[in-house]
Amino acid sequence: MKLVSGRASDGRGQMRDRQRRDRAMTPLIRERYPSMTSLQLDFDFSDDQKFSPAPQVIVLHPPARAYLIFACPYGDCDGEFNLSPAVDELVNSGESQDQGQLRCSGRRSGGRESHGSCCLVLEYQLKVHRR
Repeated sequence: MKLVSGRASDGRGQMRDRQRRDRAMTPLIRERYPSMTSLQLDFDFSDDQKFSPAPQVIVLHPPARAYLIFACPYGDCDGEFNLSPAVDELVNSGESQDQGQLRCSGRRSGGRESHGSCCLVLEYQLKVHRR
């Protein structure tokens, strides 16, 4: 018999499993965005905690999956950031750059300071390179 607890880490595990399945079924960049030669995503994080996650830079090339949903960098959070609508809008607009902000919708299960809703904000910059 398998025991299941209600911790957010269990929710994070389920989210990771779902993301693995969804990523495997997502088309390649070259299929979804044929004119794109690369996509650069710059992430900067902020919240009300003493230490925020480090900035990140991700570059996707045509053979990569066009999976644009990223897990919250907090290990005890079950939230994620979906950049698919922002990338779709940027590609369709013909522009080469965009920026915006997303708030994590997840819940944290850590110590008493972070228990409850995640307050992490993702400030992103998108750069599309085309043929």
